[in-house]
Amino acid sequence: MGPLIQQFCLVTCLVFFPCSSAPVADGTETERQSTSVSTCTLYGLNCTVWFAGCVTFGIIIFLGVGFLVWYKCCRDTQNPPQQDTPSQPDKQDIDVKHLHEVDVTLDVDTAHPNLLIDGKTVRWIKETPQRLCNEKMFDEDPYVLGIMGRAWRTYWKVNVEKKDDWVLGVTKATANRKGQLVLSPANGFWVIRLSNGGRLKAMDDKEHVLDKDIPDKVGIYLDYNENKVTFYNVEDASLIYSFTNGPSYEDEVRPLFSPWNNDTDPINILSIVITKV
Repeated sequence: MGPLIQQFCLVTCLVFFPCSSAPVADGTETERQSTSVSTCTLYGLNCTVWFAGCVTFGIIIFLGVGFLVWYKCCRDTQNPPQQDTPSQPDKQDIDVKHLHEVDVTLDVDTAHPNLLIDGKTVRWIKETPQRLCNEKMFDEDPYVLGIMGRAWRTYWKVNVEKKDDWVLGVTKATANRKGQLVLSPANGFWVIRLSNGGRLKAMDDKEHVLDKDIPDKVGIYLDYNENKVTFYNVEDASLIYSFTNGPSYEDEVRPLFSPWNNDTDPINILSIVITKV
């Protein structure tokens, strides 16, 4: 900043000094002509004082622009632009979901006859059916509904460790439960499923095969406010899949579970763990 001010003062003196150093006229015609020449001369060029002022103003503008360029260069050098980094799950966002964690139990009356319900655990049983068929239960595919309180946001977790096949998500309370089901939001189902231990799929209106690690524990977050159903890997809090065409509060959806019918290994709903602060 100091050198710029010095340059400005020097240029100003060089411009105005020739104009202000003219000899004082005593009234004679020769002296008036001499004064006129001195006053209208700038660096050996004939010009008016107005022109000299314009040149000075132009120099000031030039110095001002130069200063702005210099200042911007210094600022960019001191504060280089930050490079974009891959998006990571927002820890605060994950913690918020835990604030909406609810206790979920299994509704025995809706369970397929060959599903054994034991508290919060469900497994497939090949032997004699566990109950008689009724109008509430799934009669062909091995599903069972969950029971939970209604809220605008809810979150629960399920342990599916060592399972090669399972289905998790939510469904409308009014969705079809009879016959072979077509899982999609259009039919009232928002679910993901694991098939044959290696294909993790989101059953959206168009089925998506997910390039994700197979989770041992799955977190399901239902958000009526944003009409979203989101699935997380509980172990590392990473996103598995999010349905953005989710249900509204008027739809009244319920948790959906299936250990499928390929083995007798169970899946179980995790209980809420209260952490002391």
